[in-house]
Amino acid sequence: MEEVPEGLKQRGDGSKKSLDFEPLVVLEFSVNTKQEAIEWVISKLQASSESNGADLCVTAMVMQHNQGDSETVLFIGGSTDRLLLGAEMMDLMKVYKDGNHREFTINDITNFRGGEDADNFLTMAEKQMIIFRELQNIRATENDENVPGYEFIKLYTGRTIVKKLLSQDLIKNLFPIHDNEFLKKMGVEWYKQPFAQQPIDKIQHYFGQKIALYFAFLGFYTLALIPPAVIGLLYWLTSWQNLYREAIFAVFNLVWATIFLEAWKRYCAELAFKWGSVDLVSSRFEEPRANYHGRMGKNPVTGKPEPVFPKSQRVLRFYGVTVPVLCLCLTAAFYAMLGYFWFQAIVDKWYLEDKGWLNLLNTFMPTVVYAIVIAILNAIYRKIATILNEFENHRLQTSYDNHMIMKLILFEFINCFISLFYVAFYLQDMKLLKSHLAALLITTQIVGQIQESIIPFLLHSRRAKKLDKAMKKFDELQKVEFYNGEISEDMQKQSSVESTMDVYEGTLNDYLEMFLQFGYVFLFSSVFPLAAVWALLNNVTEIRSDAFKMCRVFQRPFAESASNIGAWQAAFEVISVMAVMTNCALIGMNPEIQKLLPTDITPVNMVIIFVIVEHILLAVKIGIAYFIPDVPKWVDVELARIAYQSKLALQKEQIERAAVTKKNKMTTI
Repeated sequence: MEEVPEGLKQRGDGSKKSLDFEPLVVLEFSVNTKQEAIEWVISKLQASSESNGADLCVTAMVMQHNQGDSETVLFIGGSTDRLLLGAEMMDLMKVYKDGNHREFTINDITNFRGGEDADNFLTMAEKQMIIFRELQNIRATENDENVPGYEFIKLYTGRTIVKKLLSQDLIKNLFPIHDNEFLKKMGVEWYKQPFAQQPIDKIQHYFGQKIALYFAFLGFYTLALIPPAVIGLLYWLTSWQNLYREAIFAVFNLVWATIFLEAWKRYCAELAFKWGSVDLVSSRFEEPRANYHGRMGKNPVTGKPEPVFPKSQRVLRFYGVTVPVLCLCLTAAFYAMLGYFWFQAIVDKWYLEDKGWLNLLNTFMPTVVYAIVIAILNAIYRKIATILNEFENHRLQTSYDNHMIMKLILFEFINCFISLFYVAFYLQDMKLLKSHLAALLITTQIVGQIQESIIPFLLHSRRAKKLDKAMKKFDELQKVEFYNGEISEDMQKQSSVESTMDVYEGTLNDYLEMFLQFGYVFLFSSVFPLAAVWALLNNVTEIRSDAFKMCRVFQRPFAESASNIGAWQAAFEVISVMAVMTNCALIGMNPEIQKLLPTDITPVNMVIIFVIVEHILLAVKIGIAYFIPDVPKWVDVELARIAYQSKLALQKEQIERAAVTKKNKMTTI
C-alpha cells in the first residue's frame, strides 16, 4: 500500500468525513514522482508562514491503477481566516460600504460589502488567486539543497519551489477548478450569441481583470474597425476615381486611429475604476514575481523578506547577452526577406517565359511560403525571447511583461513588415506593395484562423477521446485512498476532466496578433483600403472562438489584476505615429500627386513639402490626443473624493490614537 504522506491522516477506510475547506486548486504529481518529494511538498504547503510554508489546507488523493502505478493528486484550499489574511497581505481591493473600492483589511471587514458573511466574502477567483500567490511564495531555504529523492535537482536559496517542480515535470498539472454552473451561464451570453455584447463584467468576475481587459480591448478595436472597413468596401465597390482618393482615406484612417486609442484609454480607465484596479500603489510595494531569484534580503520599504538581485547584473545581462542575440535574430529575419525576393524573381521569370496557368499560380507561391516562414521564425523567436527574459531576472511581473513585449514587438515588427518597407521605399512599386500586403494579411489571418478555430474544432473528437480515456481510467481505478478528508466523486471526475484540458498561455500572443494586424491595416492604408474589411471579418470570429476556448477548451487560468493593457498601449500609439509618416511618404511618391507640383521643383524641396504635411498631420494627431482626456472627468472626481476621504479617515485615526495616548498618560499620573 502507498505510504501515508507525512502530516496527513488516512481517510480511505470508508469513512465519509467531509472536508472543512473548499477545494479550489488541483496539484497533480506525475506518475513517477517519488514519495519523498510528494511528502516534502505537502509539508511545505501545510507549514506555517514562519516556517516558510503556505499554511494551506490539503487533501491528498492517491489513485492505484491496475497496472500497479499510482498517482497523487492534491486538492488545495484554505481556511477562511487564512484566505482573508492572504487578501490583506496582497492589498486586495474590495467594495467598501460607501460603494468605492478600498484595500481590504481584516479589522475593517464589517465595513465592506458582504463582510458579514466572511466565508463568502471573497469570490472563487480571488480565493484561487490568493492560493496561487502563496504557492509561488514557497521558496527554497538554506536547508533545501535539493528536491528530496532527486539529488540531481538542485535548489537555490530564494527561488520558488513549485515553479522548479513544474519545470522538472515532477508536478504535471497545477490549475484552479472551474465553476461549471457559472461558466455555463456565461458561455450562453458570450460565445453562443455571435453578435451580442460581451459580458465583460462577468468575464472579469470569473477570469480576473487582465483577461477581461484583453476581451474588452478586442471588442472595442473590432467596433473601431467598422468605419474604415465600410469606407474601404465602398471604395472597392464603386468606380469613383479621384486624385485625392487614397489621400482622403489615409488621412481619415490616421485621425480615426488616434480617436480610437484615446477613446480606449477613457474606456479602460472606467473599467479599472469600476473593478477597483486603478494603479495607485507604488511598484516598491509590489510583490516580486515567482521566478525572481537572488540572495535573500529584505524589502527596504515593507521590511518583508525577499530575494535581492543587483541592478548592475541585470543591465550587464541585457546589453551583454540579450542585445547581441536580438541583433542575430533580426539579421536572420532580414536574410529571410532577401530570400523571399530572390524566390519571387525566379517565379516571375518563369511566368514571363511561359504564361501558363501553372506558372501564374506559382507567382503567388513565394508570398505564401514567406508568410509561413514568418510564422515559423516568430514561433522560434518567442522561445528565445522567453529564455532571455528569464535570464535578465526582472523583479516585478509588470517589468518582466513589458520587457517581453518590447522584445517580441521589435523582432516581429521587423520580421513581418520589413518586406513591405522594402517594396514601398526601395523598389517603390505600389502595385507590388498592394498585392504583397494583401497576400501577407490574408495569408496570416487564414493561418491564424486555422490554428485558433479550425484545428481546435477538428481536434474536438480527439479531445473527446482523451476525455473518454480519462473517465475510463478513473472508472478502472483499483483503489482510491484519501488523506486528511474525502473528495466527492463529482469533484474527482471534474478534476480528471480538467486535467486533460489545454493550458492557457496568457494574453501575450493575442495582443501581438492584434498589434500586427493593426500595423497591416493602418501603416499602408492608402495602398490597400480593404485591409480593414479583412481585419474586421477576422476579429468577429476571433472574439467568439477565443470565448469558446476559454470556456470549453482551456483549463481555468489563475486570475490576475491589471489596471490597463500595459506596454501594448504605447506600442499601438507608436504604430499610429509611424502610420502618419509611411502614408505621407506613399502619397508623396504617387506620380499623380507629383504632377500637381511645379515642374522645376527640386527633390529636396519636394521632401521638405511632404515633411511639412507630415508634421501638420502629426500636430493634428497630438491636438486630438490632447483635447481628449485619458480619464473621464467623473472618474477623476471620484478618485479625488476617495483620496480626500482616506485623508480624513487617517486624520481621525491619528486624533483617536493621540486621545488614547493622552488618556493613558493621565491614568498613569
